[in-house]
This record gives sequence, structure tokens and C-alpha cells, in this order.
Amino acid sequence: MRSRSSEVFPSGARILRLKEDQRQLLKRPLGRLIRGTPDEVRRELEAILAGRKGPLIVVGDVVSSTASMLSPERVVYVTDGRTMREATSEVRPEVDLVVRCRNEPGTISKEAFEAIGDAIRSGKRVHVVVEGEEDLLALAAVHLSPLGGIVVYGQPGEGVVVVEVNEEVRAFAESVLRSMVP
Repeated sequence: MRSRSSEVFPSGARILRLKEDQRQLLKRPLGRLIRGTPDEVRRELEAILAGRKGPLIVVGDVVSSTASMLSPERVVYVTDGRTMREATSEVRPEVDLVVRCRNEPGTISKEAFEAIGDAIRSGKRVHVVVEGEEDLLALAAVHLSPLGGIVVYGQPGEGVVVVEVNEEVRAFAESVLRSMVP
């Protein structure tokens, strides 16, 4: 099976950098924005996930901590030990496998991209621990998730975004990834 990284990483590229004009574009939530206390967010996520069969990919420390209380079966947590660029206590969800990778701020590394893809394809409960920054990895998660999967990420100062992966949102993620600078 062809690696999905070959779809967005030019030959030989190991990293994609966000262009300055893309920052504003990514401030808009890719899906449904949920505001509220951690308990309110947890209840809303629980309702959204009820009966879902696709995988759940959670990007961010605070939202991973909240989602881990739900004990989903097929889940990938992506954390970096930071919240709003400040160190936070390490999230330790109950998982089958922990994978470590590097990803610098403002980038998506091929290493992190492939770690997320492998974690999703494994069908297991996986914690991807990022050395660096995981902020942009929600784009990779949307691109790599199967249709019907759910990607959840924190929207700084706003709340939690829930993305139900469909062709349209996946195409948007791919277009942003393809327009990033190697």
C-alpha cells in the first residue's frame, strides 16, 4: 500500500513549513466548535461519539486528557506536553502502544505524519508523544483519517473542534498540506 505521505511530501522532503499567509486560514475551525467547561465538553464529545465505529484522533494535551475519560476503543492521542506553549503535566492515557516522534513548531515533519498514519492504521489505542509541537498535526490527522473518522483538537482560547472526516474536509486538509513549503 502506498504511503499517504507520498501524496503531500515532495520527493526527498522531510518537513513541511506553514507559510505566513496560511496562519489566518487555519484560525478558522475545520469542524464544529464546542465551548464550555471540561465536563460540558466531555459530555458533548460522549454524545457525538456514541455509536460511532470509525477511529478517533485527538490532537492536544487538554483535549486528550478530556477524551481519555471516555475510554474510546479505537483512538490515537497526539500530545506534546504543552498547552498554549506552556509546559503542562504529561497526559498518560490508557493505551496499547506509545510512539515518539519529533515535530518542530510551525511544521509537519514526515516522521510525525507517518507516526500518526501508522497509529491510525494499527486499529489500536495509541499515544503519539511529540517532541516539539503538535499544533499543525490536526491537519495530518484529518488527511490520514478514514472517511467517517473523527478528529478532535483544541482551538486556543475558543474551545474544542470536532471534525467528522468527509471528502470535503479531507480535500481542504490536503490542499493546505500541498501548499506548505518543504
